[in-house]
Amino acid sequence: MSAVVEAIRNEVGADRVADDAEMLARHAADWTGWSGGLPLAVVRPRSVADVAAVMALCHAHGQPVAVQGGRTGLCGGAATQAGEIALSLERLKGVEAIDGTSMTVLAGTTVAEAQSAAHAVGAELGIDFGARGTAAVGGAISTNAGGLHVIETGMTRAQVLGLEVVLADGRVLSELTTMVKVNSGFDLKQLFIGSEGALGVVTRAVLALRPLRQGLATAALALTDPEEALTALEAARRTFGPDLSSFEAMWPDYVTTMSARTGFAFPFADAPLALILEARDATDAGATARMEAFLEASAEAGWLADAVVAGSLAQARSLWQLRDEGPAAYSTVFAGTIPFDISVPARDLTTAATRMGAAVRAIAAARDEAGLHPMTYGHIGDQNLHFVVGCDAKPTAAEKAAIEEKVYGVVAELGGAVSAEHGIGQLKKPYLALSRGPLAIELMKTLKATLDPKNILNPGRVF
Repeated sequence: MSAVVEAIRNEVGADRVADDAEMLARHAADWTGWSGGLPLAVVRPRSVADVAAVMALCHAHGQPVAVQGGRTGLCGGAATQAGEIALSLERLKGVEAIDGTSMTVLAGTTVAEAQSAAHAVGAELGIDFGARGTAAVGGAISTNAGGLHVIETGMTRAQVLGLEVVLADGRVLSELTTMVKVNSGFDLKQLFIGSEGALGVVTRAVLALRPLRQGLATAALALTDPEEALTALEAARRTFGPDLSSFEAMWPDYVTTMSARTGFAFPFADAPLALILEARDATDAGATARMEAFLEASAEAGWLADAVVAGSLAQARSLWQLRDEGPAAYSTVFAGTIPFDISVPARDLTTAATRMGAAVRAIAAARDEAGLHPMTYGHIGDQNLHFVVGCDAKPTAAEKAAIEEKVYGVVAELGGAVSAEHGIGQLKKPYLALSRGPLAIELMKTLKATLDPKNILNPGRVF
């Protein structure tokens, strides 16, 4: 046993430290299954004081630490390298204070648990995505996660009022304000939101809440042409304003492939582009009436081919199932996947989807490989596309690299971002410079060196 692991055991208790083979293997990888090697040990603190003590010891020993929440990322940010300590916050959970305007929550609390607590007091949290049952609040903050309702509520950053962070040397920075307007010096919390755990360990957060609106209308739409996506978005924004909650798109390659492989039904399998819209109102009846009027006007405008409005919560869940649960089924319906989380300017969404799909099909044809399935879906309202290549055989490193080069090349040519909501982690480091300039990267490194001079916090992530 290493000296630092023994010191951590003595400091925080043996029940917080595990180094058995099963636990090491469980914490080595993120949702992609990728890992750089087994951790030295898994430390699962039960308090902020535990986290501070662990970081102080690791700082003293120069011991690298991989910070982990729900490990639902897709970039290797929470996956370990050999010899790192996995600092899992899965036990650091709970809602400590809540009212109708904010909640104070520990970082290991799942997004679903935070949502449930908000609903219990007649409020709602503006953070939501498919991995809500596993993803931790601290991880969502550390990656500035997006999700299904960014068009309405903004990214995770917009929900954070206050933050508590343990620094690399074990000191605790507590900025747990519940106030919206705080301009007394630098807004330090912004340094840590989206920094992927490389600058500090998020341990607590104060999240903004808003009144829960019971009325919701959900509709599935089939467009006459994918180029009409922005027309549809502009029309929806004019009609619903801030009540437009979701505006999701699925291209036919995703709908056809995933419907066939999962059995999840969707009403418009052959549509040039399928949309899922949600809009809120004070009551279900009010929301439904507004949605039906919008769809009638859209059909008259000529860009809407067909639509279905959910008549119940069960029907709404059925319309969402392919989009919401489909990605979680990748590991069961494919031997491997090559996922991309990118942003491009709104005007280029269809161009990007078309060019990326064509690039993968060209690679498949050149290699006489029929088992590559390009699929596109995404959050049209915030210019975020999820482009995924499903593979019938586990992709080779060379195959993955060839596809990444083509896809990120398209993103760069269109002036997009190589990461929209999952961060850079370890897997996207070679492509960071396609989206960020030399000075921006230099400043990031300066911040890292200032706050973590020994480079022990999530080393090798981002750059």
